[in-house]
Amino acid sequence: MKIRGKLITAFFIMIIIPIALIFLCITAILNKQNAILADTYDMNEENVHNYDIVLNPVSFFYNIALSDYQALYKIATESPNQFLNRQFLDKTNASLSKKGSYLIIVKDNQYFYVGNEKKFEQLENIPIQSSYDENASHLTYIDNKTSSIIKEIAFYFTDHTLGQAFLVIDYSKIPSRWLTAVRDIALAIFCILFSTGTLLAIWIYQSILRPLNTLRLATMQIGAGNLNEPIHVSSSDEIGKLCCDFEEMRIRLKSMVEESIQAEENTREIISNISHDLKTPITAIKGYTEGILDGVADTPEKRQKYLQTIYTKANDITYLIDELSLFSKVERNSFAYNFVSVNLDNYFTDCIEDVSLDLESKNITIDYYNTTDKNTCILADTEQLKRVLHNIIENAAKYNDKPNGHISVRIEEAKSKPVAPPLYRQLKEDGSDLFPQQIPDEFIQVQIEDNGPGIAAKDLPHIFDRFYRADASRNSSKRGSGLGLAIVRMIISDHGGKVWVESIEEVGTSFYFTLKKDNEKQ
Repeated sequence: MKIRGKLITAFFIMIIIPIALIFLCITAILNKQNAILADTYDMNEENVHNYDIVLNPVSFFYNIALSDYQALYKIATESPNQFLNRQFLDKTNASLSKKGSYLIIVKDNQYFYVGNEKKFEQLENIPIQSSYDENASHLTYIDNKTSSIIKEIAFYFTDHTLGQAFLVIDYSKIPSRWLTAVRDIALAIFCILFSTGTLLAIWIYQSILRPLNTLRLATMQIGAGNLNEPIHVSSSDEIGKLCCDFEEMRIRLKSMVEESIQAEENTREIISNISHDLKTPITAIKGYTEGILDGVADTPEKRQKYLQTIYTKANDITYLIDELSLFSKVERNSFAYNFVSVNLDNYFTDCIEDVSLDLESKNITIDYYNTTDKNTCILADTEQLKRVLHNIIENAAKYNDKPNGHISVRIEEAKSKPVAPPLYRQLKEDGSDLFPQQIPDEFIQVQIEDNGPGIAAKDLPHIFDRFYRADASRNSSKRGSGLGLAIVRMIISDHGGKVWVESIEEVGTSFYFTLKKDNEKQ
């Protein structure tokens, strides 16, 4: 989640969720209080709503003891003379007393029955009517002194005398219940706000502050030169992306440092190797030259042998100097190419002939097979491509330890992947494609196979790396700097192709590379 989303979520957590929870808590608390009051005052729960005590107290007080009031009203309208039966009145008053109420009966402006004399004496006033008033026959009064609700029923007895029934209800428990509800609501609001704020603070710390602190520590580590400590990313927001960027930077810096260290080691190694290799022919040249000067070579045959050896050693020095030059170009990536269109078959035939004589002197045969069209042309730098062939074939010959070595060069058409048609076409006004489909490049594949000792599986992933030598022993008579195959890969890559190798130990090795066709010359 992005920081913007987190801020919106924080808004909802701080505003919407507390409001919803507070609403639910208030509803639950008031519902509980109303249930208690409804049970205490025999109120019909269907007529009591959660917020009546707060928003509509008139309705709330009206519904107090409503069922008892309705029962008394029914008696007053159907059989009012029952209010003159003291046994009935005592029974009814006993039932009302259990609910905190009592009954008062007035007949002809005289108190006929009082259910609770003690509480009756504390009442401030009882509204006794001298004559029947329809508008005042069903009134409700509140006596603040005794915390009582007085519900009146005015009626006529059968002898046409005026009667009044007063249902007196003690509501002293309501304020305490209301204060309890207020206290519970305030406590619930505090707990909700405190819990919400705490959870929000923890969430903000975990999702924003902790990653920032981790990032700060990581930058301190990088600043101190420690590039081995990874930056752990636990979020996908902007801070997480920033941590990912820092982690990529750390990896790149570490890779650059390691490459720099490796390059320095490689430089020292190649200089050490070439210095060692230079010392041997120079020592030989010096020795044979001194032999000629001192007259040791006192016959024409000896002088010819000494001079031939000096010439051979000078060629070795030239080779090593060329290697140093190549090493410098590889470091600067400064190969200069001159791409021209050449006939594939003619070019490879000439290259094979160039190396065949040298291979024959080493008792190695070479075969050449070309299954492509004889008119096939390629775009290539002939000098650099010849270097590729010479490097691969020279390696094959150098490490071939079989008494009858063999190298075969095969050329065939490279298999191309079919191009998927576009999902839709955009047409011009004349009906032609606005973006015509590009014709994919065509390639030929070259395979150079030998029957040498093969390459170990552990060495295969690294043989195209600079300075890598599978035979690293300095006691080996096989000269080389470890740059040959790295140069091959770079040249083929710059030609738009790719190079790879397959090898089985004690069976042989096959090098493959692809070259782009020059379709315009077909």
